[in-house]
Amino acid sequence: MKFGQRCYFLANIIFISFLLKSCESPQSTKITALPQSQFSISESTLIDEYDFIIQEQFRLKNAPTGLAVAIVKDGKILLQKGYGIKQVGTTDSIDQNTVFRIASLSKGFASVLAAIAVNEKKLTWDSRVKDYIPSFYLFDDLATKSLNLKHVLSHSTGLPRHTFGNLIEAGQSLEQMIPRLEEVPLIARPGQVMAYQNLAYSLVQPMLEKAMGMTYDSLIKTKIYEPLGMKNASIDFESLFENENVAQPHNSRNSYSMQQEDDYFSVLPAAGVNASIADMALWINALLGHHPEVLSKETLEPIYKENNILPKNNPWSRSWDDVESVGYAMGWRTVNYKGQDLIYHGGYLNGYRTEMAFSLEHDTGVVILSNSFSRFLMQSVPAYFDVYNEIFEIEKISTDSVVNQTLENKN
Repeated sequence: MKFGQRCYFLANIIFISFLLKSCESPQSTKITALPQSQFSISESTLIDEYDFIIQEQFRLKNAPTGLAVAIVKDGKILLQKGYGIKQVGTTDSIDQNTVFRIASLSKGFASVLAAIAVNEKKLTWDSRVKDYIPSFYLFDDLATKSLNLKHVLSHSTGLPRHTFGNLIEAGQSLEQMIPRLEEVPLIARPGQVMAYQNLAYSLVQPMLEKAMGMTYDSLIKTKIYEPLGMKNASIDFESLFENENVAQPHNSRNSYSMQQEDDYFSVLPAAGVNASIADMALWINALLGHHPEVLSKETLEPIYKENNILPKNNPWSRSWDDVESVGYAMGWRTVNYKGQDLIYHGGYLNGYRTEMAFSLEHDTGVVILSNSFSRFLMQSVPAYFDVYNEIFEIEKISTDSVVNQTLENKN
């Protein structure tokens, strides 16, 4: 797009945003951590344009029953906002403190706790699972002896995809399920193949508990929630059930609400976290290195390194266009989207759908939490980065134009 076209595009965005603000839906609640007057023109435009995209999805009935969104950039929380309602049949709007189950976004918390343990020299990435869990065995003795922490967090245990998901959904405890892993023939040696897991991923819990001398619940509260100020976050069914400000899960958009289930709370590292968008805004900024007193960039760096490269036509990546490569690190997917490296994860559980991605290079990220499925959710992350790249490329070209004009005047 030429410079003139970009300026026209920017002007239109600002005009549309002005119109949008004058007729904003009564079911949306906008909360920003700073007055928008303290943001740059590009940051304000980014907020307004992504907000417009979401509002348009609600108008077109492509959005879920309710959702909440956070956008961060350069350590600032640009946006944390609720859209829609907590439950069909009510007018109870979602706000920045409304709690959702975040499903598999929980895996990122587990990998960070492991990174903290490694940083404190309580574990290493090569720590063997068997040394921390006496009841653990795999089908193959050599695999039992060699499986380590890095294999667990990178989903490269050698077990088939989603091993014993049926036992998780049947309500069995982690202690009941771990010994049964010995029954399952392996598809590869540890470290060779990525096959997504929930039960096997949760082997990290007893490893952390033994190494750190604390329960998983205490670890996540004392190492992450409390120091970051994540006031609405929890990791148990009781907290979710008793909270009055919860987005209720729905079978599909605006159909009917589902009963809250305690499924997957037996695998806390895989899917146990409950949080609001205010909590997740703090979390994503910490992952980008803006809370070094809690999480240093050196601590975080290993969990972002790609361990397994996946085929571009795998079931997950089909939902995005223009993906150049995908992989898995530890608790996070790695995605090259239109030449831009992203750290990404999504989650789906009992009616909840969540999406989260951030760019270390550009120091920005987005989180979307929802209480039902919709077509828009599958495109919510690439839509954000399309808008981001368009707007900040405008800023770059505008700045370059000023510099070039200055140089021409000098000559």
